[in-house]
Amino acid sequence: MKINLKNTCFLLASTLLFNNLSADALEVVYPKAPNTEMSATSTFFIGNTKPGSRLTINDKEVKVYENGSFVEVVQLKDGFNRIKIDSQNETEHDILTYIIKKVPKNNLMKQEPQTENFPENEYIYASTIKNNVPLRTEPNENAQRITNLNSDIMLLLNGKKGGYYRVALSPTLNAWVKAENVVNYSTINGQMLASASDVTLTEDKLYYYVKTPLSFKTPYKITETDNGLTLEIFNIKEHLGETKTFKQTGDIKSLVVNMLSTDSVSTYFIELNNQLWGYNVYYEDNTLVLKIRKTPNIDPQNPLKDITITIDAGHGGEDYGAIGPTGVKEKEINLDIAQKLQKILEAKGAKVVMTRTDDSSVELYKRPKIAQESDSLIMISLHANALADGANPYEKHGTSVYYYNKESKDLAQTIKETMLKELQTQDDGTYNCSFVLTRPTMPLSVLVEVAYMIHPDEYSLLLDEQFREKAANSIEKAIEAYLLKSLKTLTITQQ
Repeated sequence: MKINLKNTCFLLASTLLFNNLSADALEVVYPKAPNTEMSATSTFFIGNTKPGSRLTINDKEVKVYENGSFVEVVQLKDGFNRIKIDSQNETEHDILTYIIKKVPKNNLMKQEPQTENFPENEYIYASTIKNNVPLRTEPNENAQRITNLNSDIMLLLNGKKGGYYRVALSPTLNAWVKAENVVNYSTINGQMLASASDVTLTEDKLYYYVKTPLSFKTPYKITETDNGLTLEIFNIKEHLGETKTFKQTGDIKSLVVNMLSTDSVSTYFIELNNQLWGYNVYYEDNTLVLKIRKTPNIDPQNPLKDITITIDAGHGGEDYGAIGPTGVKEKEINLDIAQKLQKILEAKGAKVVMTRTDDSSVELYKRPKIAQESDSLIMISLHANALADGANPYEKHGTSVYYYNKESKDLAQTIKETMLKELQTQDDGTYNCSFVLTRPTMPLSVLVEVAYMIHPDEYSLLLDEQFREKAANSIEKAIEAYLLKSLKTLTITQQ
């Protein structure tokens, strides 16, 4: 049998890396520099020394774990903090000194910029210049998103505050957009409103399509309800026809379109027979398309058969992610679990798409795009967690799962509960968070933090081949359980 030396060397290096449980000398992985500044009230020292050594930090004895790793929280006072790390054993004595300057947080309140209101009935005609432009409830980066828009969508601006423009969506609803995300064309008197000519409902094997041709691209907002979706199209002048009702078809129990309301908004009410499996809103030329995922065909005897799932191994390339006490990088842990999960899912009949299969760099926004282009039903992004300065890794650790859209919540909860049962890790929560990898409305998207790279016990688990295998198995088991649970709620005959 011919042996591929290159692949053999790679596998050998990976094996040695994951099983390198000892260090030859004192090494601090974090903080990364011996001289640094921070505003947190504490930091933690993460590193490794020779197993069996006696380690102290500022004369306080610190536990050294079997693999030589250590993690210790150190409180900081204002000004300069000198931290001495001392490791001793029968043959070696190593000392490292760190100087950390704690700088007080800026308590000075920045002056609030004034809102510039444009003259009544005067607007700036503008357009978005890139995809995924958020419209927010307030003029700041942390404000709630109202909607995300792609490029070339026309906006009516009626005010400005700091680096944001105020967007007129209707007489009763405004939003805010970053000035850097739009290009301004001209000032106009009176609103420039679009005309809509018709609404159609079509379908193919996987999706339903609700299409509305417009005279130009206008902003929209979609809201998930308990039993479906509500789509609002803003800045509409006229709609040829009155309220339109479509007959029930498949998953769609009802589709009612109010062609035009008194506030220049056309509203679509979509009621579904079954749970929402995902949707997307986009433009084809000047036609607005609402694409709704059909209920998948789930085999009760083999629920993963022919289900397309994207697995995203977090980080990669020059993006290491978190680094554990003995120097193993999160990106390596993520990829190994992802490859194990791929193998398990494919053995059950699933079609698996990987965002990366090696130590390559994949642009963040490209990852959900890969999932969407492959028509994946589910996307799982795999990670191993860390904390910011000021937190305590001995208190906050365990397994957590993140989601953003309502239709992904039950999947996230099922994965976390199954992993806790199988892995016996601490419950670190199920969270609603707006991440690039949780925001997609299609496919169902969740981000899994298997365990903490900076918690010595959990780090040892992550380095263990059997634990990583068990983590992959628990995620597969959770996806299968979720699909079977969904099957029980179906009220229509699958097509």
